Amino acid sequence: MTMSRLGLQLLRNGGLVRMTRQLGALSSTQNSGNHQSRNTDPNTYLTLGLLGGLGLAVTAKCKEKAIEETSESIEPADGEVDEEKPKKKKKKGFQERKVMEYENRIREFSTPDKIFRYFATVRVDFENVKKEIFMTPKDFMRSITPGELQPSHLGLDMYRDIPATKSIQHIDGNVDGEQTFLSKLAQHGLISFQDYIFLLTLLSTPKHDCEIAFKMFDLYGDGCVSYQEFLDTRSVLESRSSMGKRHKDNVYSGNTINKDGHSALTNYFFGKDTNKKLTLDDFVVFMDGMKEDVFRMEFNKYDPVDGKITEQDFAHLLLLHATLSNQAKSKFVRRVKKFYKNEEESQGITFEQFMTFNHFLDHLDDVEILVSVYFSAGMKFNKASLKQVAHVVADVELDPHIVDVVFTIFDDNGDELLSNREFISVLKERAHRGLEKPSDTGFVRLITALGACVASYVRGEET
Repeated sequence: MTMSRLGLQLLRNGGLVRMTRQLGALSSTQNSGNHQSRNTDPNTYLTLGLLGGLGLAVTAKCKEKAIEETSESIEPADGEVDEEKPKKKKKKGFQERKVMEYENRIREFSTPDKIFRYFATVRVDFENVKKEIFMTPKDFMRSITPGELQPSHLGLDMYRDIPATKSIQHIDGNVDGEQTFLSKLAQHGLISFQDYIFLLTLLSTPKHDCEIAFKMFDLYGDGCVSYQEFLDTRSVLESRSSMGKRHKDNVYSGNTINKDGHSALTNYFFGKDTNKKLTLDDFVVFMDGMKEDVFRMEFNKYDPVDGKITEQDFAHLLLLHATLSNQAKSKFVRRVKKFYKNEEESQGITFEQFMTFNHFLDHLDDVEILVSVYFSAGMKFNKASLKQVAHVVADVELDPHIVDVVFTIFDDNGDELLSNREFISVLKERAHRGLEKPSDTGFVRLITALGACVASYVRGEET
């Protein structure tokens, strides 16, 4: 394309051809003695086209700014409701999605030592002692929530170094700006590796199991345990949990379950001198409060409107830790989205309803037994059955709307009956927060199966 054609194209797009012709006519009048001077110089078209395009761009930007300022200055009249349209969630880019998938695999398959080293962000330099790695409350929340991205400048063995003299409890501030149990814990120090293992154990262990272990080491039966008795209680609980079984002390990284190390939990329960006693009531209050912190963080992640999340968001929360394919999860979520697409059908889910359902899941082992009895007796497990089981086992009254949503998720054929297979397995993974999954990706099991086949074949040849 020649210079003159490029200029003409810019002029046409800018709507400035008439101005150019007038300038060309003015030029020809001033140079009437020369016939060639009647044609405007090609560079003139290019120059005017560029100037015209630039002018239009500036004008459009000014108009856009003016519209924004005008819309901000307009206030709704009295009695008028200013309804804001819900903001669409920003789609994640390719790189962000890949990083998220990588971090989710770390949460699911890595050892506790590696998970802790990846999501912990603080390293404290104690005098005459090796540097020690700690988590803030936000680090802990991020380590147990799939899809929560680690800060880009922090990762595996990348930390913020701080001196031991600094007030470390104020490094990250409170979780969600509120005075939560985890933020109270941070006032007694940061979360060490041994604290991390025990907190994960509490999250994945039913409440009544923790109470039984506590009572078992209450030697005097007064409802209190000493620091040493608490260590025994903690060892028993950790030996029963998947995270505790998977952990192997890593001398190189320093992540060992060291009873004499710096522990925020120890300071919180027993004081710096470890001479206080811990009551069962205080222990239960802490356990319930910590779980509520985690549930609140999960709930707020979906940006509740008027204190409610959508039924589709609730389905995402139930399936968050499920070992299902993305296609299977999408099928469940689409079913809920289709059923509750109308405002008349959608009532939303409150945090209280969400908490009640999680309290029901805390008794899921007993629920599984009762559900198995239903199916063994040839009885149909319908909505009334689910409410009855929740009342008998967990002593909670499930909201009818929650029951409807659960059946919408898991009722494949629309007969308002649940099957035992996927319903219980998915809810179990939700109750255990994915912490009871096997630590291998399937390769070890494949090799084990091949070895068993070869051994069986050899024995068959020998006989």
